[in-house]
Amino acid sequence: MEVDTETGATTMRKYVAVDDIGNIINPLIVSGQVHGGLVQGIAQALWEEAVYDESGTMVTASFVDYTLPTAADTISFEIDHTTSPASYTSLGTKGVGEAGTIASTPAVVNAIVDALRPLGVDDVQMPCTPERVYKAIRAAVGVGDSTAHDVSALGGDAPRDASGQAHFSPGAEENADPGATGGADAGGAQ
Repeated sequence: MEVDTETGATTMRKYVAVDDIGNIINPLIVSGQVHGGLVQGIAQALWEEAVYDESGTMVTASFVDYTLPTAADTISFEIDHTTSPASYTSLGTKGVGEAGTIASTPAVVNAIVDALRPLGVDDVQMPCTPERVYKAIRAAVGVGDSTAHDVSALGGDAPRDASGQAHFSPGAEENADPGATGGADAGGAQ
């Protein structure tokens, strides 16, 4: 993943997936399942979010408000397979339906966090919107408020809090975008 520290925008440069789904009967269908699963998991990491207002009404209830990926939002994936036939089926096949989905979400989020770790970012709450990434960078390096545009302070040796996973610690709600629920306030970092 590539992260623009001035805007918070992320760009996927490459994604490689290798799955063991046993004996493959129809390679074209398997490729389609893996590609579809990858896009589903990547979409969870970068775009998709169910947002509710303060009264509990879903405000992302239509495709106008709920961000879905298109072919233009994704890249070509490199996929491959290892084969260890299943001993419990007569054809040696295994399920492929969730193969791409399972690992892609944490892989993308971890890639973003890894790219930002030198700046002191230890967590980005999903979806990793440009706003959340931008705010997390500024919060991690202590650059004024989250609307600051001066990135000269974004040095690679910014101090980090080593206390653990920010998702699960008090204050994690600061990662939410404005309008999100779950205890989030209108401000915050990724």
